[in-house]
Amino acid sequence: MATVTKTYDVFISHASSDSHLAADIAEDLESVGLEPFHAGAMGPGTDVGDAIWEALAESRAVIAIVSPDVLPQAMGMVEIGAAVAWNKPIYVVMNGSASTKLPVALSSYPVYTVARLGEVIQQIRTGFEPLNESERGALAEVYRNLKTPADQLSQSPKALRELTATFNRTVRKQFSGERLLSELIRMRKKGELPRLGTRN
Repeated sequence: MATVTKTYDVFISHASSDSHLAADIAEDLESVGLEPFHAGAMGPGTDVGDAIWEALAESRAVIAIVSPDVLPQAMGMVEIGAAVAWNKPIYVVMNGSASTKLPVALSSYPVYTVARLGEVIQQIRTGFEPLNESERGALAEVYRNLKTPADQLSQSPKALRELTATFNRTVRKQFSGERLLSELIRMRKKGELPRLGTRN
C-alpha cells in the first residue's frame, strides 16, 4: 500500500522577515480545514527546493505577503512567476500600510490588509470545487491514455491542453488545466495515479 503524504491547498509566499505572519496565516487556514505551506514550517533535513516546488505545484491558491521597506526576494518573485505561469489565483496580503508600493509582478492582483484576511480565506474556500470520486476516476483514465507523466504536463502546454479538453468533454464540465494538474499531483502523492506505459 502506498504511503500517503501531506498535500497542500494554499502556498504562502513571504520574505524571511514575515515568517511570524506566515505562521499566523497558516493557523487561520488550518482552522477552516485548509492545508497551508510556508517555508518556515519545514523541518530539519527537508530538501527546501523540492519541497517548495512540489507544494507550489499542488496548491490551488497562493497568498503573497508584502511588507513595506522589504525588497522582494528573488526566490519569492520566482514563486510568483511560477504561480502566474500555472494560472493560480494569487492574493496579496499587505503587512503594513495599504499604500505600500507593490512589485510590478503583483500589481494586477487583489490586495488585502491583514485585518481582511478572513475575506481572503473565504474567497479561497469558495474557489475550491473538489473533484468527486467519479471525476477523479475519469481524470485517472484520461491521464493513463495520454501517457504523459504529471511532471512533464507542467512543462508541456500542448499536452496539458489535450488532457484538459479530453477530461472536460468526458465529465461535461469546465476545469482549468492548472486545476487538473494540481489534482494529478495530489493524486500521485496519495498513490491514486495509474502507472503509465510508453506513448506511441
